[in-house]
Amino acid sequence: MEIIIHVESKKIDKNLQSAIDEYIKRTSPFCKVIIRTYKVLGKISFKTNSKVYIILPGINSPTSTELAEIIKNHNLKGISCIEFVITNPESTSALHQSINYANIDQFNLSSFSMSADITITVLTEQIYRAYTILNNITYHK
Repeated sequence: MEIIIHVESKKIDKNLQSAIDEYIKRTSPFCKVIIRTYKVLGKISFKTNSKVYIILPGINSPTSTELAEIIKNHNLKGISCIEFVITNPESTSALHQSINYANIDQFNLSSFSMSADITITVLTEQIYRAYTILNNITYHK
């Protein structure tokens, strides 16, 4: 499985980048995680046959076990790439106009509005946690 995280951000905070790097390193035995940053998401392109989610605040956030199940189900369907889009709410309408929004599902990571840096950190941690669940590895709580 390959997971691509598209982020509308000029750069990632260096303190959070080290946490993100650690989660990506821990996830590397199970999947490849790629982070792509964009000043503006208008130039974004997605892989063919990937599953695309836009991360927005909402109340239907999956638990770690549910995220593991989502990843597992995509694998069973033959989807080899999941792509997440992290943008600020003001850019969502511009994104809607620039790409085929009908093929993008909403993904609620939290009910909180978080900065892009925090969102990437939480998302990479949840991806790592999902893979520990899928591989029966104890995750320190």
